[in-house]
Amino acid sequence: MRDLLSVDRIANQIRLRRSTYSGTFLLVEGASDKIFYERFIDRSACEVVSVPGKPSSKLRVIEVLKILETSNFHGVLAIVDADFERLETFLYSSPNWSLD
Repeated sequence: MRDLLSVDRIANQIRLRRSTYSGTFLLVEGASDKIFYERFIDRSACEVVSVPGKPSSKLRVIEVLKILETSNFHGVLAIVDADFERLETFLYSSPNWSLD
């Protein structure tokens, strides 16, 4: 079901959470990434948000990040799988995201 949520809706959900949560939001590609990264973060300071979807959850994570950055939303980071981007030129660049 979450796969059907638009990137705008996910960005709006994160914006709404800001009123009750002052920590950082970490965007990841799917449920398994969320479980993995939750082992390494302080849950009182960082909330991991899974952004699954088709055709590419990686592109959806980047789109949500772009929407939030455009609106000057502070406290958001993204980690996406590197896949073949290390071999190819990847066009998107932001200080708030990383290829793992």
